[in-house]
Amino acid sequence: MSAPSYSQNYNDNTMAAHPEWYIKVTDWNVYATWSAVAIIHHVTIENNSDIEYKDVKVRVYYTSMSSGGAGSIVSQEVGVLPVTLAPRSKQTYLASGHTLGAASTFMNAVDLQVLTATPILK
Repeated sequence: MSAPSYSQNYNDNTMAAHPEWYIKVTDWNVYATWSAVAIIHHVTIENNSDIEYKDVKVRVYYTSMSSGGAGSIVSQEVGVLPVTLAPRSKQTYLASGHTLGAASTFMNAVDLQVLTATPILK
């Protein structure tokens, strides 16, 4: 077996250092209860890297649904999705839901940003 090339080492190091470049959330849903708990569910995630990741940290942005501030960003929540992503995969996770901070029935979840994830290096 030959030693990995410089480009292979660079790719592996980049995938471990910047998971947010390789993880893409393509579909997701947030349900806000009257008690101000946000539940994220049915999250479809693509992992376009060659390594496995776990515990995907995300930020969800909310806009107001009230007439006075409709459409403006009023809140954001950061949380960790307790999932493990296989290399080069696309799968839907959290069908039963997972608590992701606070929200309100008067807010609309409009954007989800992947911040980081923990690489699983073997």
